[in-house]
Amino acid sequence: MVNFKIHSHACLEIRTSKSNLLIDPWLIGSCYWRSWWNYPPLKPIDFNLLNPDVIYITHVHWDHWHGTTLKKFLDKNVLIVTHDEPNKRSLKDLVDFGFKNIKVLKHGESFLFGDIKITPYQFGLFLNDSALVIETPNMKILNANDCKIAGQSLEQIKNTHGVFDFALRSHSSANDRVCYKIKNSDEIFDDPLHYSRSFKLFMDNLKPKYAVPFASNHCHLHKDVRHFNEIINDPYNLLENLKTMGGLKYSEYKIMLPGDSWDYIKGFNIDFKNKNYFSNKELHLNRYLETNQKKLEDYYLKESKQRLNKRTIKIFEKQLKYIPKIFKRKLKNWSFLIELSSDINFRYLEVEPYQSLVREVSSESSNKYKTKIHIPLIIFNDAVNMNMFHHSGISKRNNYLFDNKEELNKWELLNSHLEKVELQVYPLTLKYSFNFILSYFRRWREVIVYFQALIYLKKGFKIYDVEEKILSD
Repeated sequence: MVNFKIHSHACLEIRTSKSNLLIDPWLIGSCYWRSWWNYPPLKPIDFNLLNPDVIYITHVHWDHWHGTTLKKFLDKNVLIVTHDEPNKRSLKDLVDFGFKNIKVLKHGESFLFGDIKITPYQFGLFLNDSALVIETPNMKILNANDCKIAGQSLEQIKNTHGVFDFALRSHSSANDRVCYKIKNSDEIFDDPLHYSRSFKLFMDNLKPKYAVPFASNHCHLHKDVRHFNEIINDPYNLLENLKTMGGLKYSEYKIMLPGDSWDYIKGFNIDFKNKNYFSNKELHLNRYLETNQKKLEDYYLKESKQRLNKRTIKIFEKQLKYIPKIFKRKLKNWSFLIELSSDINFRYLEVEPYQSLVREVSSESSNKYKTKIHIPLIIFNDAVNMNMFHHSGISKRNNYLFDNKEELNKWELLNSHLEKVELQVYPLTLKYSFNFILSYFRRWREVIVYFQALIYLKKGFKIYDVEEKILSD
């Protein structure tokens, strides 16, 4: 017996007669401060019937590392497997969460349990995502999820594992570039078609038998972000985009939504009624919203009661201090405004990153800043106190207003350093530096990809164009 099932947004289960693997379980509730919800809505899951031998976590983002779901497995004798990152944030969080049975795999290191063999391949300079190769006697899958693996790093997978039966990859935006705005400018900072182009380029490069759109089956229900449902590149929209691009060259495009499965003997088991969730999307989103209205109203009430305290401000200052001043030299004499909202109440913080200073200012003085970032207070409080500031942007509930491109560039520089604080790259230590260098002895091909990317960036290509260039080289 060999089969696999799509359970949710990025959750995949592989079963054989000897073993059971569960990947990135997000099976209940929402994530990113009630912004992201599984879509189509999931049927209730009986966790008593879900008994994986191994749970694999691809990376630290909450739609993959979903705490509320993972708690359901704390009392089960399950092995948690993840990949060996130079920073130990994900591993530390798993330990702090209460998991005792954890295995860490190096880049390209295989682990066999029963008759399932898994091999992770890392990609990402500081935020290490991982693509996972899953091999059974009758089936071979590459779960690329959000991992932007390309170039020589992708060639390593192809050369090592050969042709895949299935490849799964994300196909929609998970960043906050759509929340950027420059005054008196219509510039768009994200290209919606990029996600379709990169899906096609990846699959045409890898040449699996079946190409499955994956890890983008979500919607937005919070009142702050419902309008972003219009830009989600769902699997049927992706299909239409692929048709205009000439289709996939070597692979069959196969839409598999939560509940759909494949069996080595029986083949595909697809619920085609799920297409209605996309052909009548607004109707189904409204029904989904009605079903969860009580949860959302309770959360809005919780948000309205949020308060800003001095302790949180001090923690944020401490996080800014973790960033070495040499890396903040371009931010000298620069300050920006954070506007915090709690229902109808607003608080304003002036932030001087170079000096690591955060002070509250009046609403009257808020108009003088050339960079203004609006963050719901509940998100700011959680993101700072949990050291997950970079996660706040993924919610798409933040809004960014810049006077000019220079201001935007300064913010992106600071935000990239705050992500390194979150990932425990900062404060810099000899241990991290040693782990970082050691990891690239196995990941040396990735360095070649970074040099390629640097050349394209120097030529003026946008970051999302760079991915496409490297996939097509």
